[in-house]
Amino acid sequence: MSTRQPGPWQKSGVKRFVTEAAKALLITNIPNPYRVPLFNELRRQLETQGIGLLVVFGASGYERRKFRLDMGQCEFAYRVLESDAIHYADAEKVSFTYKGLLGVIASECPDVIVTNGFSIATMKVWARSWLDRTPFLIWSGATHHPAQRVPAWRAIQRRALVRRAAGHIAYGSSAKEYLVSLGAPPSNVEIGINTVDTEYFRSEANRLRAAGARGSVIHNLLCISYLTARKRVDQLLQVAASLRRRRSDFRLTVLGDGPELDTLKTMAVRLGIADCVEFRGFVQKDQIPAYLAATNCFLFPTDYDIWGLVLVEAMAAGAVCIASVNAGAVRDLVKDGETGFAMDLADHEAVAGRVDWILNNPDAAGEIGKNAGLFIRNNVNLARSASGFVRAITKALNAGGPDPASSRPGK
Repeated sequence: MSTRQPGPWQKSGVKRFVTEAAKALLITNIPNPYRVPLFNELRRQLETQGIGLLVVFGASGYERRKFRLDMGQCEFAYRVLESDAIHYADAEKVSFTYKGLLGVIASECPDVIVTNGFSIATMKVWARSWLDRTPFLIWSGATHHPAQRVPAWRAIQRRALVRRAAGHIAYGSSAKEYLVSLGAPPSNVEIGINTVDTEYFRSEANRLRAAGARGSVIHNLLCISYLTARKRVDQLLQVAASLRRRRSDFRLTVLGDGPELDTLKTMAVRLGIADCVEFRGFVQKDQIPAYLAATNCFLFPTDYDIWGLVLVEAMAAGAVCIASVNAGAVRDLVKDGETGFAMDLADHEAVAGRVDWILNNPDAAGEIGKNAGLFIRNNVNLARSASGFVRAITKALNAGGPDPASSRPGK
């Protein structure tokens, strides 16, 4: 264990920190409004264990991320690196160089490090681990999927990272299985269920429903997505075209932007559904509950998603959801016909038939939405997610050797 004097863990606006017996350093990509509530809860839970938390962000943001975030909402200590962003042909993929990361680790002297997936940051921490015994944990949502072919060299790299790590935190069941397939002992993989501030979406949607107008003759369908080819919103337009042959009393609203936006608009015209499809562009987090409160059916198409936080948001808000079987979250969240529907959206007619049933049976569909909201509230909340991190962190700190506090100067 390193005996270097740790640097100050400070952040403007933090009211109080414990005198930590140990310190956990968590590395992630950029600050965003979906992760801050989780890190706030994690800080609170770690504090009860006498463990301090420092979050290191790789960068302050990058071009396609348009959300607004008040960093004053952060109740945890943090550092923001000035990393370079690495872009790829896949518009959804971006990496960071994590410039200065090793210097931050050396100055802060953590007792355990949590790093994000199989990133450049994880490679740096892995290399450092051969010279310094600080245990590190890999926080990952990666899953095995035929659409994501991993080159042989990449698979070898991932196995090396996984086997060197002291433990792992997985988004959900599929991510845990993937880590185990790479060599992680099952007992060393904790589930930190991937989630957002579900209470916010539940309470806001319920408040807006109670205040909203009733009796609209137009049924609202909703999709929230970054518009790339892999998200397969084109399949959703085909579903809308099939549904249009059955009925005309609906409107499909698509929130989000991306490189496929113009192509999708052209496709809607070609399919003859432009009058019942609206592309609203990107909206901020505080605008989303209003759309969720008004929707009769939330649709989540994708060819491959390691998780799908928008599905968590929609279910938390009590929306009736149809989600692609290709989304990692579906296995853990969707009990077919009970908390939602898991379907292959490439089967346009079947999905259109299911949407038709939802619109024709509002009471039965409403019960499914209520079930979804209750399931998320009880099982996919911030406290449950943070507890998975805490289990992994405390397990790593307690895995043999002296109390980490005893190796610190002056303790």
